Amino acid sequence: MTLRSAAVYGSCGAVLVACLAAANMPSQAPDPAPARQPRPARVTPDAIAAEIQSEAARLHARMADAPAPARASRNPFAFGGARASREAAPPPMVQASVASVPAAPVMPELLLMGIAEETSPAGPHRTAIIGGAGDAIYMVVEGDAVAGRYRVTKIGVDAVELEDQATKGYRRIALR
Repeated sequence: MTLRSAAVYGSCGAVLVACLAAANMPSQAPDPAPARQPRPARVTPDAIAAEIQSEAARLHARMADAPAPARASRNPFAFGGARASREAAPPPMVQASVASVPAAPVMPELLLMGIAEETSPAGPHRTAIIGGAGDAIYMVVEGDAVAGRYRVTKIGVDAVELEDQATKGYRRIALR
């Protein structure tokens, strides 16, 4: 260690000791004692009850001035309930046309039970196994009829697309 580095270390040590000593010395002026706050008066249960009673009376007075909620005109839990009387009845012509619309036929319950696939040089050849009403089971390929109402248009990896012969609509049945 050289004389110069010893002098630097010594002066740094002296400054550190001076800082620590100054931090531990008492301050010159003592802090004034904080002013004591007067204790709040004790609250009795009777005072609390009286305050709650007055708040309740004030809230009841405000609720008396509030408007009453309107009666709901529809019930989300009832399907096709009666209309409110304030709605006008449709004209007779509209009623006649609505009455002449036939009800939609009930769709038979069908369940896709499985799909079998056989590979061929022309591509995969799929057969769908569909369960019908009762114990009816249909093993169909594309183009076959199902339940006397549908025709199989496409068989995918996990679903079958059926065309309704009566309405020309499509129905998709997927594996569960």
